[in-house]
This record gives sequence, C-alpha cells and structure tokens, in this order.
Amino acid sequence: MDIETISLGAGPMDGSHHVTVYRFGRRGARPRVYIQGGLHADEAPGMLVGFALREQLARLEADGAVAGEILLVPAANPIGLAQDPAGGGSGRFDATSGQNFNRNFPDAARLALARDSSPPEGDVVAGLRARMLAALDDLVPASPLEALRSALLRLAIGADIVVDMHCDSEAVTHLYCHSEHVDQAAALAQAVGAGVVLHAPLQGGASFDEACSLPWIAFRDRWPATRVPLACFSVTLEWRGMLDTDAAMAENDARALLVWLTDRNVLTAAGPAIPHDPVAVTPLAGVEVVTAPHPGLFLAAVPPGTPVTAGTLLGRLRCLPGGNEVDLFAGVDGTLYAREQTRIVRAGAELFFIAGKTSIREGMLLSA
Repeated sequence: MDIETISLGAGPMDGSHHVTVYRFGRRGARPRVYIQGGLHADEAPGMLVGFALREQLARLEADGAVAGEILLVPAANPIGLAQDPAGGGSGRFDATSGQNFNRNFPDAARLALARDSSPPEGDVVAGLRARMLAALDDLVPASPLEALRSALLRLAIGADIVVDMHCDSEAVTHLYCHSEHVDQAAALAQAVGAGVVLHAPLQGGASFDEACSLPWIAFRDRWPATRVPLACFSVTLEWRGMLDTDAAMAENDARALLVWLTDRNVLTAAGPAIPHDPVAVTPLAGVEVVTAPHPGLFLAAVPPGTPVTAGTLLGRLRCLPGGNEVDLFAGVDGTLYAREQTRIVRAGAELFFIAGKTSIREGMLLSA
C-alpha cells in the first residue's frame, strides 16, 4: 500500500486541507479502479466502508491478489470535515459558497476539446485520457472547493471503474448510473444487496460520477466514425442511511464490493459471493418525491425497501402549529427506497422517494 497526500492549499482545520490516497497494485495496471467515500462529509457509512476496504485491500495486496490498480480515498472531503457551524457538523454544502460538494465538477471533455479537437488516433482511450488529464492539470482553482473538485477528478479521470460512496437519510442501499451502464450497475447492485438502481442519460448538476462517465459520451458523439468506447463505468453507491454505521456491516459491504471487483478481474481472490436477489432497475426520471404540504411533525409508516402501489398510505404529517393531521400517499407503483429521517419538517421538505417504472419528471433529477 502506497500512501499519497495531495494538498489543496490553506484551510482552518490544521493549517491546510489535504486528501489522502491509498494505492494498491502496480501503477499503470489495468483495470484501474477509483473508490472514494465522504464527498458529502456528513455521510459516515461511505467513509466507514472506505476504511474497511483499506484494511481488506492491504491483506489482499500482501497475498499478491491485486491484479489491477486501485486508488482509494476513504475521506474525500477535508473541507467539509472542517466545517462545524454552532457545534453541529455539516458537510453536504460548502460553507463559503453554499454549493453542494457533489455538484459542478469540471467538464473534462469540454476542457480537453478546447485544447485539442482533432480526432484521436492510435490508442483512442489512452489518448483521450491523457488529453483530459492535461486539461485538468491546466486548471487554476480559484477556491479550496475548486481545488478539491479538480484534485478528485484528476485521480478518477483515468479509471476504468469509479465508485463514489454516499448514503441517504434513511434508505436501502441503492445506485445511480448512466442509462448505458444499467447492466454493469445491476450486477454491482446485486453483489452488494442493493434494492434499486436508478439510471438516467443525464442526471443534471454535474455530479462526480457523471463527470467521469459523460466525457466518453461526448467524445463518442463528437467522432461517431471513431467508435469511441464508454471507457469508464462510474456509479454513485448509496450505502443505506445516515445512521447505518455498524462496523460489521461496513466490513461486509467492503467484502461484497471486493468480490464484485474480482469478477471484473481487478482482484484474483476476495472470497465467495453472498447471494442476493436481482435488483429493480428503474429510470431516475420515474422517481416520485413525496413532499410535506405544510410544516409539521413527520410520522413515517412505511420503511425503506417496501414495495408500494399508488394510494398506499406512507405516513402522516401533524401540521404545526395547529396539530391537524394530513395523510401522505404514494402516487405511483414502485419501491419506496428512501425517506427523510428528520421528524420536524418544513413545508416542501422531501419526505419519501419511490422508484417508479415510468418517467414522470424531466430536467434536474437530483435533489439539492
């Protein structure tokens, strides 16, 4: 295991912000995998799985079982970790700009084409990866947030597989991916026991996983005769909910992810697979978001992972200040995969998320 520290410049926590990268396998080996946790620095489950991966990968590497190259960043957001407003940590939004840490990543394809728009020759994939990396190296970040985004994307842009680990509020494990990656995402979801795969040709918001996958769509569309492959499979992997921080669970999650990487020829031995049921694959545009019609006390009746039909009673809202109750119903058939954990909510708060089979939304599909 090689350890690399990337400085992001000055910060309030210890005089500087820096990202720690753990490297396994031989540099330059393929397949190359990039895994990170904690981009939203208030989400502990992904970081816990990241550190479990570090220990398990160290043992596998000592046994000579790492065939490819793996870059692991268990805690990807030192800026968010340093934020502590009024004694309560908040790592989803940058305190200075108000921006979501998992939005507005650089468009590596656009930057690369601005430098060199000629059709690629020879090893197309290697050439385009080199162009994107050079373009990202040219960036001059204007803030620590921009430095973080550039540093993380530089680490991931050359990978064959990218896994960005997050969690929801209260949820079953679920994945987000590009619509052309549903088969690979479904295999990963089944390996880790996920309940839902949500896919879209464009999620909106320039999230990290799209910053890694969409450049290959752009290159393919730019040079159709070249037949540019989709050379990076990237997903956002949501490990259940905010409070699902059991150490044994994290160990099992890490082990399941490594078994899946064995099937992708990244590892040669990671133990037997744990059988899971096939996962539901649905369009992200088919997600119904049930919101609070009034401010009030949120009383959930249906747990994440439950199949529901239109008209299913999901819970109630005891409105404030009067105390009258309002029933909350599902509007579509599907799987209720996530719900809000806060029990005192504002009007318009997103309370339930149901993965439906038919698209009902368009435009920006990700929440704030």
